[in-house]
Formats: sequence, C-alpha cells, structure tokens
Amino acid sequence: MAEAKRQHDWHIASSVMALTAEINRDRKRRRKPFKPDDFNPYTVTRSVPVKATVEQVAHLLNARFQPRENDSPCPKSAPDPPTSNC
Repeated sequence: MAEAKRQHDWHIASSVMALTAEINRDRKRRRKPFKPDDFNPYTVTRSVPVKATVEQVAHLLNARFQPRENDSPCPKSAPDPPTSNC
C-alpha cells in the first residue's frame, strides 16, 4: 500500500516537473519535448530490439550457419496474375 502511494506521488511530481521543464525548454537546444517518464524513477525503460540477420546472430554466437538451398520457391513469392472484373 505504501509503495503504491509512493509511485502515485512520484507520478504526480514527475508530471509537474515535466511541465515546468517543458515551459522553460529552449527549443533550439533541445528539440525533443520532456515527458513525465524522464523524471520518474519508477519508470522502467525498455530497450529497443536490434534488427539482425541470422548470419549476424550466428557470427556473434560463433556458430556455423549454412542456408538451405530450396528448389521450390515460396508459394507467396510470385505475384498473382491480375484479374479483370469486366
């Protein structure tokens, strides 16, 4: 119960801090606006997943990667022929 109240109080305080910082922000020096999450210590930041190919991941893991040679293409690889509704 006390932890929830503490988080709630920080949510309110961080909103006030973000508003104050946004009012005084120099738009030339900082183009990105402030958000309450920038001031809230209870906010958990999530890392952005990195896009990588299978070959890159295999190289990082020091594993061998040999792509398969398929004779038949994927059924969705060829576009469907146009149909006329005349």
